[in-house]
Amino acid sequence: MKRLLLLACLGFSFPVLAQKKDDDAPIPYDDDGASSGDDDPNRPKKSRKSERLRQEDEDEEERGEKLGSYDDPNYGIGGDITAGLALLDASRGGVDPRFSFGVRFIWEWGRLFADEFLSEMFFADLQWRFSVTTDGTEQVSGWASQHAFTLAPAVQWPFSKTLGVYAQLGVGVNAAFSGIRIDQTEVQLQGARFVLQYGVGLRGRPAILADETLRLSWRVEITRYLRGYLHDTVFAAGVGLLF
Repeated sequence: MKRLLLLACLGFSFPVLAQKKDDDAPIPYDDDGASSGDDDPNRPKKSRKSERLRQEDEDEEERGEKLGSYDDPNYGIGGDITAGLALLDASRGGVDPRFSFGVRFIWEWGRLFADEFLSEMFFADLQWRFSVTTDGTEQVSGWASQHAFTLAPAVQWPFSKTLGVYAQLGVGVNAAFSGIRIDQTEVQLQGARFVLQYGVGLRGRPAILADETLRLSWRVEITRYLRGYLHDTVFAAGVGLLF
């Protein structure tokens, strides 16, 4: 009787031990489910959160690149002084070489664009350029001064952030003041006419301060002015500041 009772206890203990062994086995992991997207319910929540944060960082970086031109500490507004040789078209024929002087206000209006390349591509000048001619003898002489006031947008092809070549086209008014002197008597005349300006040049704007809030503006240019039937050519250089 005791032997039968012992055998019965052993028979009941085998299924319990087998079930416990099965419970201790590792849970199988589905590799296919883990490689799917964030919507996969088998992916751990922590992994899905990391993927979302990475995507948000990429989106923020992309927005930062698009708005990078707005973060430039330099506003692109300034001015310079320009001087050079003016070959004035003489009414009697040929050219009359004279010294030319001028000042101009510069606005880099390309900064209105969010794209970094376009922001470096466009600027405009509001300029005054001056030159004087004289001719005659001690008894009879004449003089004339030319004042060109122009507004000229320009398109620049940048080699880098600080150097580029440009082409320019503008319009304005040429104010002319002249006088004729005979002995001690002088008669003065004045007038104004439409003027067309066009030209090309090399332009640089290296940073002066480490934070780039102040830049040096320099140019070497060839500019032509059409005033009536007269055509003037100016070879000039300019230097100034950009804030």
